[in-house]
Parts: sequence; C-alpha cells; structure tokens
Amino acid sequence: MDSSPVPTFILQSDGLFREGLRLILSKTRYRPQGCGIELDDLTAIPGDGPVLFLVGIGRKQPICRRIRTQYPGSLIVVVGDESHHRYLASALDDGANAVLFGSITPNALVGALDAVMNGELIVIDARLWSLGIQPKAEERVTLAVEDATPWDAETEPHAIKHLSAREIAILERIVRGDSNKHVARFFRIAEPTVKAHVKAIFRKIGASNRTQAAIWALNHKLFDGLNGNSHTISELLEDDESREAGLQNRTSSAP
Repeated sequence: MDSSPVPTFILQSDGLFREGLRLILSKTRYRPQGCGIELDDLTAIPGDGPVLFLVGIGRKQPICRRIRTQYPGSLIVVVGDESHHRYLASALDDGANAVLFGSITPNALVGALDAVMNGELIVIDARLWSLGIQPKAEERVTLAVEDATPWDAETEPHAIKHLSAREIAILERIVRGDSNKHVARFFRIAEPTVKAHVKAIFRKIGASNRTQAAIWALNHKLFDGLNGNSHTISELLEDDESREAGLQNRTSSAP
C-alpha cells in the first residue's frame, strides 16, 4: 500500500474535535497541513495531485460543492453525529467521498481514509445504513465499520484506537497538566462536559486519576512532541497528593 504523505486539511467548527483529529492523524500519512473553520481559513493548498479534506458538520451543512469546484481532484470525507444524518446524506449528493459518524474509532477512521485513497470508492459508516443513507446504485461502496473489539493490553498496546477525537484532545491537555477548568476554557466548552470526557478516558485506559492517565499516554508515546513532560508529571503527582491530604483532613475533622 502506498504510504506517501497526503496533503490533508481539516474544516471543523468544533475546536475540540478539530484538535483531536489533528492528533489522531499526526503520525499517519494524513498528517494535517492546515486546520480551520471555513475554507478561506486554509492556505497553501496544493493545486496539483490529490488533496484530502476532512469536513465536520457543525452548525451548518458541509461545503462539499465549493470544495469540489475549487479543487476538482480533491477527496472529501465528511464527519458528523447521529443528529446530522440528513446532512450526511446531502453530503453524498454534493460529492463527498465518505460520510462517517464522529464516534468512529481512530483505527477505523484511518482505514476509511486508506479506502478512499486507494480506490474509486464511496465509503459509508456501516451504522448509517439503518438510517437509509446510501450512495447511488451505480457507485461502488465499501463500509467503514466500527472496531468494537475490546482492548487487551497484551495484544494491543495502543488503546488510542478506542478513544474518540475529543477524548484524545482532552488527554493531551491532561498530559500538559491542565485542570478541568483550564481544559474547558481552552476549548470553550462547559466544565461538566470536560468531566464527562475525562471519566470516559479513565474508563477506556484503565486509569483512576489524572496522573495515571498522563503516565499511560506518555508510556504509549501518544504525544511525543510535548515539552516538559517530567515536570508536568511531578506537578500532577503533587496535585493528587494535595487533594488526597485535603480529603483525609476533611474526613478526620467531620463530626
């Protein structure tokens, strides 16, 4: 299989999801060269050869037709959730090469991108069939199925494939030492939403606190480009010890 780099660009209004996609693809042939909310935000898009666009459905319908007009040889992958299934159907009519649910695992996402790059295929998340979303009958189809195999530390050392794009983005902030409040401010989302994602991350990787989650991420080399990791881990350990001491003091002083 061809492993040469593919110029890849992400269009997504959700900053948390956008950052997660960037991290997921950073070590693949689809390493993003640019991210933005609108097509005009992107620069240095090659005019020759295949260009891959990952387009997220946010507040409005994806701009597949405009991309197809400006970059005729481009490949377009549209990502949305269950509430956007009508937009996903419209994206197929507007020229998208793939439509996927945002909850697709990183492993399945990369597989879907490979399928798009390696043939004249329309790639559809298998879960969309139940909603009646499918391409025209004359087009060839392959399904990008969700990898639901439970993670086993002995056989699959990179459980990253079971973390969503949003969870990976938040895990990076945890490694950097950000609190839930700081993560919420960074991505401009509600703190309870961050707490829900953190809880899901802990469950998926078998961690019981932020220190364990950060150590797990570093041991699996998910974010090799981060600086000052040892210092960050020290701070996390001190924070955990302080919280435990505070909890014990409150418990011992309770009537």
